Amino acid sequence: MKFISTVFVLVNFALVSVDALLADGLKIEANHGEDVTLSFPMDKAEEAGRLRIIFTSETTNETRLIAQRCAGSERCDAVETPGVKLVERGSVSVTIQRVNSSRSGVYKVQVFNGKYVFERNVTLVVNAVQ
Repeated sequence: MKFISTVFVLVNFALVSVDALLADGLKIEANHGEDVTLSFPMDKAEEAGRLRIIFTSETTNETRLIAQRCAGSERCDAVETPGVKLVERGSVSVTIQRVNSSRSGVYKVQVFNGKYVFERNVTLVVNAVQ
């Protein structure tokens, strides 16, 4: 497990990025306004018929599909959410741009490969503005 925080400062403007390579069930924290990349190590993710990211809000307990990619013979609609980017290259990564408290909750990655479904969860806690 690796946790990396990188800060870039440009003329009174701070662009902050938090990158995390995550074990299942991990809880990570980020500050309001940061870009957060959650990387889930998943074998053969690039060969999957379908990849999904499901988000359950900590405040409302609402669950929704925030990203989905389909490949091969798998039939489904692609799902994209503004401020969320899904990338798969040996692992599944989701970048959430400019996080705020409404992005606190559980992120579940599902990789569908034939009749098998592999899942990983992580909890993101966004700290309030100080």
